[in-house]
Amino acid sequence: MTPNRGAIAEETNTTTDVVLECRDMTKDFGRIKALDGVSFVLRKGEVLGLIGDNGAGKSTLVKIIRGALSPTSGTLYISGKKRRFRSPRDAIRNGIQCVYQESALVEQLSIDENFFIGQEPVKRFARGLVRFVDFKLMRRESSEYLASMGFDLDVREEIGHFSGGQRQAVSVMRALYFNPKILLLDEPLTALSEKAKDTLCSFLLEAKKVCPMILVTHDFGDVVEICDRLVILKLGKVSGELDTHSGLSKEDMLNYMLSHM
Repeated sequence: MTPNRGAIAEETNTTTDVVLECRDMTKDFGRIKALDGVSFVLRKGEVLGLIGDNGAGKSTLVKIIRGALSPTSGTLYISGKKRRFRSPRDAIRNGIQCVYQESALVEQLSIDENFFIGQEPVKRFARGLVRFVDFKLMRRESSEYLASMGFDLDVREEIGHFSGGQRQAVSVMRALYFNPKILLLDEPLTALSEKAKDTLCSFLLEAKKVCPMILVTHDFGDVVEICDRLVILKLGKVSGELDTHSGLSKEDMLNYMLSHM
């Protein structure tokens, strides 16, 4: 059987509800060990919080998962299959989407244009020799999808007219529209107002039913409400894990995180 171009797929590691597993992941930059034996799993229907101070290894780990870096050693499993991505495009082809702190939206374009930017549907005429962007389809698809996710927005308006929380929600919905297996959220709440954070967090609680997510942040106060589990990184290692549904109070959970950071 021919392997998928780009990604290296090897043996299978089958666990029913696990969609991603990092096992003993390490990354060295010369003498600097950015990751040192990091292991964790992401399960179906959950938001996993990956938290830690600057330099904890969060960004390095995300870059490995999305194919921007290769690990020094360790294993990544996606849906039970061993994977090593050679590029971000390779990771996207295998179902990994990422939303960043700085959303890749063009403020002068409308919501529907941003929704399909780089992946615009086309109409073909004259046996495919003539092609036009199908703007009508873009408007209909983006409008219907946003409505299905609880957002009643005029997709013909420029994205710059909307709040920070709405723009980030559109970024997440755009990623979800293309049916990823896993969604990486890299510091999505940074620089948002409290109202914008509330908007985005409410949406993420619903969106996790569609796709499991890893939410990366250094601000652990924002993630207790929306994450099901937390993995705490410190100096490239997992220093603690916490189930937010364990019955602990929010204050107890914050104290636990502080003691492990």
